Amino acid sequence: MTIALPRDLRSLEFTELTMVELNDVDVDRLLPHLWELIVKQGRVSTSPKTADDYDSYLKSLAANERLDGFTDDHGLRILDGWLRSSVVRIGAKGRGGRYGTQMDYVLPLTIASYRTGLPKSRSRHRRADTLIYHLLLEELKRRGVEVPERNLRETFETAIGAGVQIGPPGRWAPSYDGTSDIDINALLSLYFLEEFEPAAARENSQEFRGSAVPGATRELARDLLDYLAAYAGKITPSAFIDRFAALISLRLFQLPLRVARSARHLLKTGEMSDDMREGGSVANPLELYCDFTGVRGSASEELARRCVQRDIEIMRGFLPDRLLLRSLREAMPTLRQRGQQIRSLPLPESLAAMAGERDNPLITAYATIKMQAIEEETRASASGTEDDLELIESVMNSDTLSSIEQLAALLMEGSAGKGLENQIRWFWSTGGIQKPYGLLAGTLRARRTWRYAPSDDLMFALLLVCFTRSDGRRTRRRMPIAELLKELHARFGILIDRPPAMFENVDNRAAAAANLEAFKRRLQLLGCFDGLSDDFSAQFVQHPLETT
Repeated sequence: MTIALPRDLRSLEFTELTMVELNDVDVDRLLPHLWELIVKQGRVSTSPKTADDYDSYLKSLAANERLDGFTDDHGLRILDGWLRSSVVRIGAKGRGGRYGTQMDYVLPLTIASYRTGLPKSRSRHRRADTLIYHLLLEELKRRGVEVPERNLRETFETAIGAGVQIGPPGRWAPSYDGTSDIDINALLSLYFLEEFEPAAARENSQEFRGSAVPGATRELARDLLDYLAAYAGKITPSAFIDRFAALISLRLFQLPLRVARSARHLLKTGEMSDDMREGGSVANPLELYCDFTGVRGSASEELARRCVQRDIEIMRGFLPDRLLLRSLREAMPTLRQRGQQIRSLPLPESLAAMAGERDNPLITAYATIKMQAIEEETRASASGTEDDLELIESVMNSDTLSSIEQLAALLMEGSAGKGLENQIRWFWSTGGIQKPYGLLAGTLRARRTWRYAPSDDLMFALLLVCFTRSDGRRTRRRMPIAELLKELHARFGILIDRPPAMFENVDNRAAAAANLEAFKRRLQLLGCFDGLSDDFSAQFVQHPLETT
């Protein structure tokens, strides 16, 4: 089928609902720009024009008087290898690298990594960097912080600014302070960064209207701020950043799943889900069964794999719901004053009000006009066929769908391939299947191998957050393992000792029991499980930083 869509109907973007653009995203890559937003209090620099001039920066660094032994050919090769492996990522220039290579970004080893202005393009962050920044500020305001922008910057300087001197506002040109004893890779990174002239800053043009699922986005900000408050200055910057990236990645992975569930609930019942309501914290509605046995073909691994397939199907089902809600949003001007009132409501209430207008005659008329435009576009298209026109006619004559639902169905037919693939790219990239802090395990190109199996790095990050109390101001030394399992489920949607409700049966309960024992062994390897007794109620988990 080749249904042709008019230009004004081809976009799949609906960031009012999703808050991010659903496509592949690299968390490590977006961190330098997040540091920039934090330091410059919402401002961003212009794109650098020297991203392809790596060789000149390499030679200039080799000649730096603070480095010794790198000016000859052999030393230059060593310095080049060191930079490429530990400081800067080199990427393709142009599609498929047809124009050679260029510097992509400087690894976020310290808060100073934004100085280059790299990455050159922010579009591949899919708005996630801006979203995180605004959510952090909102959560600080909820916690009663009077100047959240300054507070956020100062706390991050404590956490990842060791050895860094930011410089005066207006330039924000970070450099090595000349005295601090810091990690050798971080020191080399600072010397490399000093070779770049800071770019001028401007206000960030990306606005943040609010969250469609406050329950999910508030938890993202809460995790990061609790972690920041509890551990800033108490662990090395490199370790802090690794675990910070792990928390971001997990929450970004979960965000569209929670939006998808809320959208389905809204369209099915006409009511907002718990995630869409403002107020206190809500339990995470996800049930991500995670395998810790690591036994290929085991019942536990199969259960973790089936959970991934379930969630991929949720993402598939999200696309038509997203197109329906987007169509309703585009139809609001036909309602005139009523439509303006709906658009001005807080986002969750606005979406709920839009969904309630599906059968409005004015919405029906709007949808009919747009479907006629799709029919005309398809008829005029060289690739359009009689089968395509018959499909359009059958959808428009459907007795089971409202007109706006018919329009969404045609939009789905015309754009499903691209939209679904982009959503899957978000799924595996934020799932960290190629990262050391991944939630997903398996082979990237073999989707049926994907399963929920958190890495040690991710588990360490989650444990650190689970041990925080009182907005991160205090931490506990240990907790019963039963309480940890409850915290992992309620806060992160992670199941270990029992199967998800939809997979509940005797065999899966047995698999989860074996998985719990494997989880205890993982905790022992991390050095934080106190299981001297066989009594489950007497088994405790120690704070991971107090055992290493």
